[in-house]
Amino acid sequence: MDSLTQIVLGVAVAHVGFANKISKKRTILFGAVVGTLPDLDIYIAKFFSNPLTEIEIHRGFSHSIIFFLFLSILITVLVKSWYKAVSIKRLYITTFFVLLTHSLLDIFTTWGTQLLWWYPHKFALKSIFVVDVFYTIPLVLGLIYGLRKNLIRYTVIGIFISSFYLVWGLVAQQLVKNTAKNQFALQYQEPIEQITVKPTFSNSVLWNVFVKTETGFYLSDRSLFDSNAMNFQFFPHQHHLITNILSDASIQQLIAISENQYIITKNQQGLIFNDLRFGLLKNDGGHVQFAFSYQLDTSSHPLKVKELPKARRDGKKLL
Repeated sequence: MDSLTQIVLGVAVAHVGFANKISKKRTILFGAVVGTLPDLDIYIAKFFSNPLTEIEIHRGFSHSIIFFLFLSILITVLVKSWYKAVSIKRLYITTFFVLLTHSLLDIFTTWGTQLLWWYPHKFALKSIFVVDVFYTIPLVLGLIYGLRKNLIRYTVIGIFISSFYLVWGLVAQQLVKNTAKNQFALQYQEPIEQITVKPTFSNSVLWNVFVKTETGFYLSDRSLFDSNAMNFQFFPHQHHLITNILSDASIQQLIAISENQYIITKNQQGLIFNDLRFGLLKNDGGHVQFAFSYQLDTSSHPLKVKELPKARRDGKKLL
């Protein structure tokens, strides 16, 4: 989730955990700092020259329960002298839950988190966009009112309403998924191998739909208010284009990162690996580019991978 929302959530959990035994300023400072600590992994990832390794590290070990258990001990020891009004036990538990709720919220996004670090896959419900004001605003209002009135219940109400929005997102996602399955079955004979439904920017009304079949992916959009038939764009897998380089470590990294939701296309420079998970950026005159597309330099050994630049005008058009 975006940094602002994680800060607000961190402060809200800290306010509830400290139960007004700590000053407002120190509660806000604690929640804001601890609530954003897991996302510092993006700076640690900069030490790696391989951009794919950077992507793998983000929301990995730094967002896991086992990391939070030990980090909470360290934070408790470091800040105890400034938070004497609460017991060590309460300070530790509050710290742990500020960290844990950060990761739990990220699970609802497309990127997901490796909450169980020893388990190789990231958990991603893909039911909320990484920035969603409809989640953040109730949380902010509840927290502000709770801090001003020194009443935890208002902060709890804010957390409850924003959490209810997360549940609603799962319901809306399932409604769209069921509609997409029915619509696809009416238009095509191919069996569905996998269907993914994700929200568009800052809402739970308009959704992107990805239908995977044996031959490729069918992409579409669906609003909860739509009643017309869905229009699908087809993109063939073309996985045969990388058969001779399939054993390359970078290709295996890309496949793992994309969760097997990828297609291979060509341009003048050669082959392009397209990660479909974050949507289509543009499809003009046969030139296809997704939010994350990578140029493959097959002339080098080992294979070199470079992310295709994204033009601001394409982002505006997509929005």
